[in-house]
Amino acid sequence: MKPLRIAFVVGVFPTISETFISNQISFLKQSGHKVTILCTRHILEDGVANNNKVSKDLLGSALEFNWRSFMPLNKIKRLKSIIKILSNSILTSCFYVLIKCFNPFKYKHNALNGHQFFKAYYKLFFEVSNFDIIHIHFGDNAVHLLNQLQSVKSKIIVTFHGYDANKFNSSFYKNLQDLTQIVYTANTNYTKQKMINLGFDATKIFILPVSLDTSFFKPNKKAHSVFNILFIGRLVSFKAPLLSIRIIEELINTTNINVHLYLIGDGVEFKKCSDYIISKNLEGHITLYGSLNQNSIKDIMNQADVLLSPGIIDDLGRCENQGLVIQEAQAMELPVIISDVGGMKEGIIAGKTGFVVPEKDVDVFVERILFLINNPNKRKEMGQAARRFVKKHYDNCVLGTQLLELYHKN
Repeated sequence: MKPLRIAFVVGVFPTISETFISNQISFLKQSGHKVTILCTRHILEDGVANNNKVSKDLLGSALEFNWRSFMPLNKIKRLKSIIKILSNSILTSCFYVLIKCFNPFKYKHNALNGHQFFKAYYKLFFEVSNFDIIHIHFGDNAVHLLNQLQSVKSKIIVTFHGYDANKFNSSFYKNLQDLTQIVYTANTNYTKQKMINLGFDATKIFILPVSLDTSFFKPNKKAHSVFNILFIGRLVSFKAPLLSIRIIEELINTTNINVHLYLIGDGVEFKKCSDYIISKNLEGHITLYGSLNQNSIKDIMNQADVLLSPGIIDDLGRCENQGLVIQEAQAMELPVIISDVGGMKEGIIAGKTGFVVPEKDVDVFVERILFLINNPNKRKEMGQAARRFVKKHYDNCVLGTQLLELYHKN
C-alpha cells in the first residue's frame, strides 16, 4: 500500500498526560506514512521536559494551526510560499478564492502584505492539502474546525477520549454529526455509549483504546522490604486521590503491616491531599509527588507492588473513561485494584490481572490490598498475567495496526 498523507489534529502538543498521542504518531511515521501535526491551541516547547524522546522528535513535524503560523516572516520566503500554495491549488476551486485575496481595492494593505491570502489559505488548508486522512483528537476540536471540514474529500477520523463525551451536550455536536464522511473512535465501550446518548450513529463508532509502548513499560523489579502502593493521575475529584489516602489510612489503622503509598500527580486537590496527610500524621506512610516524567514514574513502578485506582463519579458526572495508567501498571507486572465506574474495568481481567471494587467501598479496597500482601505468589502470578494481557491488547503496534485498518476501511 502507498504511504498515506495524514493530518493529525490535536489541542496542545506535546503534553505529559497525552503521550499516547505521540506514540500513535510515531507508529504511523515508522510505518512509512507522512504525518503533519496541527495544534489548534499551541505547541509546548516546555512540554518535552517530560523527557519523552518521542515527543521531542515529533516537534519538528508540529505546526500551530492558525493563519499566522502559515505565513513566513521573511518577505522572500513569504512570496515563495504563496507561489507554492497557488501551484498546489491551481486545478481546484480554491485557486480562484486565493487569487481574489490580492484585490487591493477590497483588502487594501492586507492584499499587498499577504495577510488576506494566508487567512484564506488557513480556512482552505485541508481542501488545498488534500490529505488522505484527517485524524482529529477530541470531539470539541472537530467542532471548532467544522468550517474547514465542510467541503474536504479526505476521510475524517474523530477520536473521543471521554471528557469530550461528558462536557458537552447533544446540540454542541449536532452539526458535526451531519458530516457524513466522518467515522469515530472511542477508547472504551463506556465512552461509545456516552457518544450514542449524544446522538452519534453507533455504526460509525469503532472501539480503539489508547495504547502504550510495552518495550518502555517493561519491569526491572527492585528489592524492597515495604509493601508499596501506587496512585498515578491528576489530582482531581473523579480520580479520587483523597480516597486513596483514606484507604491507606484505614489499612494502617487496622493492621500492623508496613505499607507506603506513592501518590504521583498534580491538580486542584493537591493541597487538600497534602493537608489531610499532615493532619492525620501520615507523612511516614505516604509520599505526595507532583507531576513526574515517564522515566521517574517507571522507576517508582519498579519498586511498587500494586496500583490503586479508586476513581469515582464526581458531582459533574465525570469519571475515568479508560485510565491508560492502568495498562501501564499492568505492563510493569503490577496487579491493579480499581473501582467499578466508567470504562476502567474494560482494561483489566477481573480476578486475573486485578480486582474491581464497588465505588467508594473502603473496606473492600483494604481487603483486596491485604489479599495481595498475604499472597505474594498470587500477586506475582497476576502481575505476569497482566503484562501478557496488555502486550496482546494495548501495545502501540497492536492498536496502531488496528488504526491503519480503520484508515483503509471503505
